[in-house]
Amino acid sequence: MNIKLTTFLVLVLGLLLFGCASAATKTNVPAKIARPSSPQLASAYPFPISTEEPTILTPTPTLSTNVSITATETLTATNILTATITPTPTTPPPLPLRDDLESLELQDFPRPQDDNGLGIHFLATGYYNEEDLDKQIARMKELHLKWATVVYTDENHLEIAARKFSEAGIFVVWRKALKPYQKYFSWQRDIDIIKKYNLPPYMQLYNEAELEVEWDDQPQDRDLFMRNLLTAAKDVYNAGGYPGIQLLDEDWLREFINQVYARKGEALFHRMFFIPHAYGVNHPPEYQEDTTGVLGFRAYATIFFKRLGFVPPFIVGEGGWKIGSAEDNRYPKITDELHRDYTLAVYDWFRTGKLSNGAKLPDYLFAFNMWMLSGPDEAGAWYDSSFGDRTLTIDAVKKIPPFVRKFRWDK
Repeated sequence: MNIKLTTFLVLVLGLLLFGCASAATKTNVPAKIARPSSPQLASAYPFPISTEEPTILTPTPTLSTNVSITATETLTATNILTATITPTPTTPPPLPLRDDLESLELQDFPRPQDDNGLGIHFLATGYYNEEDLDKQIARMKELHLKWATVVYTDENHLEIAARKFSEAGIFVVWRKALKPYQKYFSWQRDIDIIKKYNLPPYMQLYNEAELEVEWDDQPQDRDLFMRNLLTAAKDVYNAGGYPGIQLLDEDWLREFINQVYARKGEALFHRMFFIPHAYGVNHPPEYQEDTTGVLGFRAYATIFFKRLGFVPPFIVGEGGWKIGSAEDNRYPKITDELHRDYTLAVYDWFRTGKLSNGAKLPDYLFAFNMWMLSGPDEAGAWYDSSFGDRTLTIDAVKKIPPFVRKFRWDK
């Protein structure tokens, strides 16, 4: 009985030793790795890759600490395999710009006859009739203004306005009433209407897209806006117009420039113009501590110069002062007297060739369109405002002696 029991235990012990030896042999066999389907990824591997599918890609808990280096490399390759499902960035498609348009220098952009650089934002609305246009344009002519920012809602209002402003010899930055989330498909038609009346098609594409109020009830989406802006700029360029970029945020401007470069659309930079909004709040004209002042446009010029190597034309689309502004308690609120004095100081830039801080008036600054000609609920309106007419400013601007603004290329 004892002999049989001893024999049975020896047999069991032998079987256990044989099984352990087999398991240990298996742990020393390196796992094989599948070759990635992409030749580019395969060439990135640091060692030859097996064509066989692996049975496991991670170590089991039974592996001992004396796992071979080969097994460690196998595990490293497993990490590389993860890259096969990681999407790679794609280059955005190029802007399809026509190639028969010449690059323009500053002096090549059209300006009105006897240009003095003085302008004003027309009305806040894009709805008007011939009577409205005749009344308001007559006021502009009395003020000797040569530039305007004009909102239009459709081709019918544009047709009437283009004819009237052409007859008055006033050049216009045309702003289609458009929200940042909207696309527009009639730039060619609008530009053809403007050209019919021998006016240059300076087209403002969107307005103050950084402000939530412009998005109505929709979430603000910079990427969506940038796509719409690039499409509009491309369409205006190809239609023979001058794309006008209006941005408030310096980072949004940098992003726009980045997007144009990424799409190989540099030709756009040589036929576009920029539309800063330069409000003074209650800061005096010489204020330059930050961009909240009429000299704030220079920050955008610096961005263009650093990224493009030059500065495109600037036409201030809105700016100046509003009655009662008192945002900075270091300065007095805007009264009728200050509104007059500050407005004259800015208009004087174009007569003297010097900015309010003593610097030279830059050639790229074509015009300054003050806010605004007429509006019943507008504190900045010169006429027809519930805050009263800006009589002191109106009378003073009318008395500015006629002059023609000089550029460095003028003899």
